[in-house]
Amino acid sequence: MDLPVCLIENSADGKMQVNAEAINILSQITEPVVVVAIVGLYRTGKSYLMNKLAGSQKGFDLGATVQAQTKGIWMRCLPHPTMAGHTLVLLDTEGLGDVEKGDKKNDMWIFCLATLLSSALVYNSKAVIDEDAIEKIHYVGEMAELIKVRSTDNDDDEAEFDRHFPIFIWAVRDVTLKLEFNGKPISEDEYLEKALMLQKAENGQKGSAKVERRNKCRECIRMYFKERKCFMFDLPTADKNVLQNMDEVSDDQLSPVFMVQTKEFCDYVYNNAGVKYVDDVHQVNGKSLAHLATLYTHAISSSNAACIEDVVNNISVAENTVAVREATQHYENKMKERVTLPTETLDQILKLSEECEKEALKIFMKKSFKDKDQQFQKQFLEIIEKKKNEFFQKNDTESQTHCEKLIKTISKDLQNYLDQGSYVTSGGYQKFKEEMKRIEEKYKNEPRKGTKAEEVLQKFNKSKEMDGITIMKSDEALSDQQKQREEEKANIEKRELQRKMEENQRSEENKKMEHQRRIFEQNLKEMAEKIQMDTHLRQKHFQDSLQHKTTERDLYRSQGWEEQAMMYQEQINDVSKKQEELSSSSWLSGAIDVLSFVAIPLLPPPYRFAAIVIAGVLKMVIK
Repeated sequence: MDLPVCLIENSADGKMQVNAEAINILSQITEPVVVVAIVGLYRTGKSYLMNKLAGSQKGFDLGATVQAQTKGIWMRCLPHPTMAGHTLVLLDTEGLGDVEKGDKKNDMWIFCLATLLSSALVYNSKAVIDEDAIEKIHYVGEMAELIKVRSTDNDDDEAEFDRHFPIFIWAVRDVTLKLEFNGKPISEDEYLEKALMLQKAENGQKGSAKVERRNKCRECIRMYFKERKCFMFDLPTADKNVLQNMDEVSDDQLSPVFMVQTKEFCDYVYNNAGVKYVDDVHQVNGKSLAHLATLYTHAISSSNAACIEDVVNNISVAENTVAVREATQHYENKMKERVTLPTETLDQILKLSEECEKEALKIFMKKSFKDKDQQFQKQFLEIIEKKKNEFFQKNDTESQTHCEKLIKTISKDLQNYLDQGSYVTSGGYQKFKEEMKRIEEKYKNEPRKGTKAEEVLQKFNKSKEMDGITIMKSDEALSDQQKQREEEKANIEKRELQRKMEENQRSEENKKMEHQRRIFEQNLKEMAEKIQMDTHLRQKHFQDSLQHKTTERDLYRSQGWEEQAMMYQEQINDVSKKQEELSSSSWLSGAIDVLSFVAIPLLPPPYRFAAIVIAGVLKMVIK
């Protein structure tokens, strides 16, 4: 995108709505997205930083007056500069505190949406992080009113924000102060952390209420954002004319120090802003981001709290539906591409089907998430089974049609002789047998007859049994003893033919059942691997949360804020409990039970017991 488009805009009824053009653009992006949003007071230079992240001079409107230029949330998508195969989505937001608009509710919506949609949230302010600056970011302290983690009432929602919220970057612009504390130099990050330390009131009740409000904001920033970073920027230039035309001037007209600071900011964002995730484990692509934007915007502007759990569930249904469709379509397309009907043997189509099924299964597993009770995996299995049976049936039908036509052509002379009674003569039985042998040899030498070749031949031979017996009995060249021996021989051949037909049928059934067993085992294996991989990712999120909460607890305790320290200890206990539950294999065993319940009925009866044994062995392995 050379130019941004509006993603979320104000509607005529005072609410917010997504822009169809932007949603359509996002829906075309299949790559994972890294989403960087910037918020802050209007006229603080947010758009300049967004343009720099985009690697361009222009794009997001900078403006040069006291009027706020950006309205709503604007979006620009481009290939990520350092992560191949990923898309960088930049969100420039309407300035907070616009005096012309004077709508605090709208500001709160903007702040919440930027937080919920991004994997890195940049807060832009000017000069210093002082009490006034803390006062101006009061939106953080109010987010719990508009954002819920779970659909059920949960007093501990805020304690889980750190697992769902982006990294937090405070960009301080036009800085003139010296970074020192008690006469010693400090880093930008140390400056931010000291600014976020709780303050004690000194001027009575009125002062106490103000300090309490600011401390609430500090506490929320510390609790909600486990990864925090600070960048401080010098004034770009002392030339007012240059400042008013930042999108027109070249970099060499700006302060070298400012340009170095800007590059360090961009490099940090490129290297530390990760892929946007939902449900801890599922990478968001453009289409998912479009869903997130639509659902969150509707929830927040409808005066309802945006529930992360509900949104994730809605997206999981949509994406699991797509996963089923794309995976089963892949199977069908690849079978049509690789299989030339009829296949020479059953083994050939079984092998090709197994390859295509495994590929389709991997696609489903990669795209699906939060598949409660494996209901979508059940759909996937049922559709694959239906499509597979259709291919097998078509393969058999084409083979049978071809073979019946072939043997009819080859045996045309035989049939004419039978119709004319040519074999009802002395020595006719020997000629009949020789012709039957010739037909069989010629038929067997014909290529590409397919899976029904033997069955059609056997049926043909069986159809000529009575003709042979009639010819043999009327053949005067044969003695009664010879006729008796020939009849006994014919009966033996008849029984052998029947035995061979039954054996072939059992062999085909066994091959199909063995194929089904392998597919069932592959489904269990892939599901177990996916669950274990997802568990590993969730464990990492829990571990990061534990580390964050432990650090905060120790800091509060060292500063004498025992109440806050105790609150974090309770959160630590809760996260540790969830981590232990996640480590237990019982729920993975339960998932295997559910899949077994879904998949085993699709197997032929003789293999159901074997599948139960396989599932049981897998459950023992994971314990």
